[in-house]
Amino acid sequence: AVVSTQSTGVLTGCFNPPHLAHMRCLELARDTLLQANVNVLSGLMSPVHDDYVKYKKTLIDYSERRAMVEQACGRAGWIRCSNWEGNQSTWTRTRQVLEALQEQARSEYGDCSIVTTLVCGADLLESFNVPGLWSNEDIERIVGRHGLVVIRRSGSDPDKFIFGHDVLYKYRANIMIAYEPINNDVSSTVIRRLASRGLSIRYLVPDTVSDYIKSNRLYEETS
Repeated sequence: AVVSTQSTGVLTGCFNPPHLAHMRCLELARDTLLQANVNVLSGLMSPVHDDYVKYKKTLIDYSERRAMVEQACGRAGWIRCSNWEGNQSTWTRTRQVLEALQEQARSEYGDCSIVTTLVCGADLLESFNVPGLWSNEDIERIVGRHGLVVIRRSGSDPDKFIFGHDVLYKYRANIMIAYEPINNDVSSTVIRRLASRGLSIRYLVPDTVSDYIKSNRLYEETS
């Protein structure tokens, strides 16, 4: 089991663009960890490498996504942008990202007990069952050595999914469920569509991100 009173929450994703629901996931995760007497040192948003465009054709350049995440984190205080994943020579798997960021955090804070905890939605959790998407070794290392905080929304049942998955059930003590009482269907896809049609995206993304998108004319040709 993961036994640590020091954690850094890690939220991976395309962040194309980052929006307020992303930030909310980290806030929910921090509340959940604090209630379990785990001190949360920071929350990291890790934009995926440009090579991931082979799976997400709408992915814009990493430099733009990183800049937007940095804008989003500007006033968040404890939430920061991690550049490690995007600066690698190619796309890296989530397990490798967690391991690298854990080493960085341990070096930064001088504490070898710090654990990077993966923050994710129930959809990512359920993707562990998609054939060929995750290796069993990666799932075991992520859940066994890092742990998860899963954001549960209306209509999802992560407890049932965990019970039906052998590896997740084995390490169920390392999985925390954070319930989001607010029904929030904000998605980057919808935000890109609004922006491409010249419609407002304010109050869906931080104002600094909205301004960045507008000033750099991002997503204008996205369908």
